[in-house]
Formats: sequence, structure tokens, C-alpha cells
Amino acid sequence: MNTTLQKQVYRFYQSNVFYHILFWCFMLVFLVVLNRSDDSLLLILAKNFFNILFFISIAYVNILYLIPEILSKNKTILYVVSLVGIAVMMTPIKIAIFYLIHSNDALSQVYYVDNYHLPFLELILVGVASAIYKLFTDIIFHQNKTRELEKQNLTSELKFLKSQIDPHFFFNTLNSLYALSLKKSDEAPETVLKLSNMMRYMLYECNDRTVPLQKEIDYIKNYIDLESIRFGDHFDVNLEIEGEALNKEIMPLIFSPFIENSFKHGMQSESENTFVDISLKIKDDHLFFNITNSKNANQSQKDVGGIGLENVKRRLNLVYPEKHMLKIKNQLETYSVELYLKLINTYHVV
Repeated sequence: MNTTLQKQVYRFYQSNVFYHILFWCFMLVFLVVLNRSDDSLLLILAKNFFNILFFISIAYVNILYLIPEILSKNKTILYVVSLVGIAVMMTPIKIAIFYLIHSNDALSQVYYVDNYHLPFLELILVGVASAIYKLFTDIIFHQNKTRELEKQNLTSELKFLKSQIDPHFFFNTLNSLYALSLKKSDEAPETVLKLSNMMRYMLYECNDRTVPLQKEIDYIKNYIDLESIRFGDHFDVNLEIEGEALNKEIMPLIFSPFIENSFKHGMQSESENTFVDISLKIKDDHLFFNITNSKNANQSQKDVGGIGLENVKRRLNLVYPEKHMLKIKNQLETYSVELYLKLINTYHVV
């Protein structure tokens, strides 16, 4: 056996599929041993084999479709009706198969026809058992994910991300504020307020796993306003927000590395049309974020400073596993980031 095949066999033995197959094989043996009828061994094997097939069918329809697509969306009544409906549809098929298996035993045929409710109850019990299994494994999964988050020290990563926020931004903002104060500009008090709100948000409100989406949007607006004061008319900034942000949560400071990166490299562009375009669209529990900035054709713009990008990717994988998509395009004269998120619900079944 070559090394590649050995690895494949090892991965199979470590997979959930192997343990599921092992479980159903054990169930088949258990039902055969438990059987006390006078039927031949071949007939007992055939009956219990079909029993297992029906159990597998209703169990995995329940686990793979009914629970994630119906029950997880709090449609409990529809879920119960669907589960019972599937059991009702499968019952006559099961009885017909058993009727054919006992083609030479009229007494057994009459028994299955008269006791049609027993196969139905068996299917319902298997459906309920599979639901308990699914919910139990989901609880275990979330507990493991929580422990993984703790092991990865998400709080420390967030603090690290905060430290990655360009300190020059604050120094430049303070310099701009100083210049405004010398001019006795009416913009000075508002600039102080925006800077204060940003620092308060970063230092005190970003320590949870998620924060209100509206606060993250306010942070972005304040950041853009302060940068606009610095660059004035030399830098074209466009912000477009669509959809309703209320009652929605998001991971804190998830957009910051992309926005700071765009301003940093967009400012370095020698083009007359220097710009940063930001789009944030919210639809139900889906969020689409896009940011594009101008850049020099010969400008080597690394993805969010390398470390910053890896930090964001790691946090996305931990908080939004299989519920996000990140695309980064480094083109000749533009650099863009596209991020899709499925926002976290209070009730979530994986």
C-alpha cells in the first residue's frame, strides 16, 4: 500500500462518515441478534437490512435538511409537520416491501397490514432520536468552537489588531486639530468629538466578540471624516451605505485594516484622480462590503500589510466559519477588497 493510499485510508477512519457507517452496521447486527422470530437467517437479515435503510433515510433527511433548513429558522410547526409527513409517506412503502418479503407467509402479511402503525411509530422514533443527536452534536460543536476561540485568544488578537491601527493617523489628526484651533475653525470641536468617539469605541466597546453594526458604521464614518479633513479636496472619498443596520451584530473593527490600507496607499498614488470608494450593503442577515482605491501602476501594495490581513482572515474563520467570502484584487491602477458576511443570528445551528 503506497503512502498516498495509506493517508486516504487513515483520513477515512478519522472521518465522521466512517463512524456513521460503523454505527449503522452495529445497529444491523443488534437488530438481527435481537430478533426472536422463527424466520430463516437470510429472511431476518433482509428484513433488518430494509429496516436500517428506512431508518437511515429519515435520519439523514432530518439531519441534513429538516433541522438546518426549517427548525433552525424557528419554524417548529412546519418542522413537525414535515417530519410526520415523511414518516407517513415512507410507511406504506415499508409495509409493501415487508409484504413482498413474506410472499410465502400469508399470516405475516396480514400482521404487517393490520399493524401498519408500528412501522410509522418506528420511523417517528428514529426521526426524534436523530433530532436529539443533531442538537446534541451542535451543542458539542459550539462548545468546542468556544474553546477554540479561547485557545486562539481572540481577545489578544483584537488587541493586536488595535495596535496595528496606524498611529500616524492619530498624530496627523491631532496636527490637523491643532491647525484648526489656530484658525479658530468651527470644525475643531466636531473633530475633537469624532476623535474621542473613535478612541472610546476602540478602547472600551470592542472587547466583546460582536458589537452593534451601527457602531461599526459610525466608526467608519468618523474615520473617513477625519481623513477628509487632512487631505481636503486632493482626495476623493465616496461612502455608500444601503440597508438597515439596526438590531444587527458584527465582529468589531473588521473593516478597519482594509479602510486604513486604502487611505494609506491611495494617498501615495500620483494619479490626478486619487480616490477611495467604499460600499456597504445590508440585506436581511447578509452584508456586502467593497472598497476600492487608486494606486500607482508600479506601486507594490501588499495585502493589508501582510500581518493585518492574516489577522483578519483568522478572525473571520473563527467567528464566521463557512459564512464569509473574502476577495482581494490587486490590479494595475486600483486595489479592491470584497467581503461577504452572513451576520450571526441569536439561534444558530451548524
